[in-house]
Amino acid sequence: MPKSRFCLPWVLLIAALSSGSILSSPAAGAWVDVSTALLTRLTNSGAKLEWPGGCSGVVVNRTNGDVTIKVVGLGLWRSSDRGIHWERIDQRAVSGRDETGWATSVDPHNPERIASFSLDGTAGWTTERSVWKRFATLGRNWDYGSVDWKSATPQSIIAAKHETSPPGEVYATSDGGITWRLLPVHLRENRSHVSMVGALGPGIFIYSNGDGIFRSADDGLTWNRVSAANPLTRIPVSFRGVDYLGTTNGLLTSRDSGRTWQTQGTPVEIWQGPFFGRDQAEMVVVGKAGVHLSRDGGVSWKRVAELKSKEGGFLFTPNWFGCYAWDPVHNALYVSSMGNAVYRMELSETRSERSLPP
Repeated sequence: MPKSRFCLPWVLLIAALSSGSILSSPAAGAWVDVSTALLTRLTNSGAKLEWPGGCSGVVVNRTNGDVTIKVVGLGLWRSSDRGIHWERIDQRAVSGRDETGWATSVDPHNPERIASFSLDGTAGWTTERSVWKRFATLGRNWDYGSVDWKSATPQSIIAAKHETSPPGEVYATSDGGITWRLLPVHLRENRSHVSMVGALGPGIFIYSNGDGIFRSADDGLTWNRVSAANPLTRIPVSFRGVDYLGTTNGLLTSRDSGRTWQTQGTPVEIWQGPFFGRDQAEMVVVGKAGVHLSRDGGVSWKRVAELKSKEGGFLFTPNWFGCYAWDPVHNALYVSSMGNAVYRMELSETRSERSLPP
């Protein structure tokens, strides 16, 4: 058998194995860069990254561990082997960057459905694995947005526009982003004062600007205050008939498309999430105090990681630039922040690598 030019001599191979320099996995708790090799390959091939370079968003398919990242100016890329190999998936429908950790989102029930609300580029979405459509463009476009993922063929979408005058403009669509209309509500100008928008059904929207949660059932024409709570998460997460928001005191849930809201579980501060695992009882949330895991629907929480430390020109903060995701198949965290690499961290609690039921 001819020798492969990629084979090491046996003596070098044995020495490498003995030293642990190859075939070893990163230690639990260590952040590993999974995107720079991709960016290097792209730029070496002549691709031009837009300002500020790097990546700016990450989501995970909870059923199989596939991870999708946004490369600034060059769309969405998916890896099925935890960041080793990548392929572009958005059919060049998406460009720009993610301003916030809620700009690119995934339907947790059917994670093949993804929406990306780009800033300074084209935004778009898919309700299937490989069919992408662009949203109609409104200037610089979006900070974040929410899709009615509960519908089999979602058409209702609500989004927060970036830097408008007056500030805080909110737009909605009832035709899947073909046309947009300005709503009579405004979000808060200061990004440190949290606002929220959500699509919970056909023509059903919610929003908050620090004065409780308001709901509309007529495509955003009229609004009624339905809760005094002020969410920290910028968009809701909908999973198995329940809508979730995060607050300073834990989970807030609705089982009637936002008409009423109840607290669930014990207090923990939640800026992003919940990210679900095999079912609605298994979830991860992210806040200023770090990353917390629950396997009983929030009755109890275990702190499993600190937030990613400062890297490059932007902070990995969960209230605006930072974007977190959880891979429950391999029990790993991913983190991205605009202008930086995407990192993966293996958590100490592991279970066998297998696909989870939808």
